[in-house]
Amino acid sequence: MILIADSGSTKTTWVLTEDGVVKNRIETAGLNPYFHTSESVEAVLMADVEPYITGDHVREVHFYGAGCSTENNDRMIREALALIFRKAEIGIWHDILGAARALFGHSRGIAGILGTGCNSCYYDGQSVHMGVDSLGYLFGDEGAGSYLGKQLLGRYLKKQLPEDLKIAFDDHYGLTLEDILNALYNRPFPNRFLASFSHFLAPRQEHPVIRKMIKDSFLAFFEAQIHHYPDYQTLQVSFTGSIAWYYRLLLTETAEEKGVTIGTIMKDPMEGLLRFHCPKGN
Repeated sequence: MILIADSGSTKTTWVLTEDGVVKNRIETAGLNPYFHTSESVEAVLMADVEPYITGDHVREVHFYGAGCSTENNDRMIREALALIFRKAEIGIWHDILGAARALFGHSRGIAGILGTGCNSCYYDGQSVHMGVDSLGYLFGDEGAGSYLGKQLLGRYLKKQLPEDLKIAFDDHYGLTLEDILNALYNRPFPNRFLASFSHFLAPRQEHPVIRKMIKDSFLAFFEAQIHHYPDYQTLQVSFTGSIAWYYRLLLTETAEEKGVTIGTIMKDPMEGLLRFHCPKGN
């Protein structure tokens, strides 16, 4: 059996396959090693994965994860997985390689991730070539959920939202300044907290103020990431991620304004990863 995992900062999707047929699919918390310790990764695996997937039946594990870009981070995830999948060959890959494989298979293109965080790469059909590090929610993540949440909260706290949006925000959340600052500075996963405000933005994305906020965020993404690839105007640029999916019309509109041709937009890369790793069954 083959186990494929796609892990972002918010959630991890696990799909177990046998001869190309999906046998099980579960979701757990995201396992970004920048926001976890070895102990917390092991705790998630033991509580939420081991009871549902028999480890000794798995022969291959392909784990694609946000933050899996350094030897230490890879080791943290690998060692935790090895506690359960003792007989499996375990591959740990960066999530941007997973996005590229899912979107392009063995063809060339520029892959982007717009979810809780952002990332991009040039993919030559086999390997990824990074452009600019996304730098996370503090210094980057343009266009991603954490960036959008930061823009919304900034305007709210600085009293820059129009009255209709301020009233709607207060009615929906009822947050005080202390609540917001505690979530950002004293609690775990501030990036998830910021990205959660996409639930407020998405149904209001045609409001003129929100529409401009979203498009400006996507413009910042194209300028910070995509414009660094020499062939960005001739290659297709394709995306995975919840933000790319739910705001796909505005993303496509912004791309056209920047001379970028959008190819595929997937909510998540798992379907493409199944095709890549289990071609006979798909």
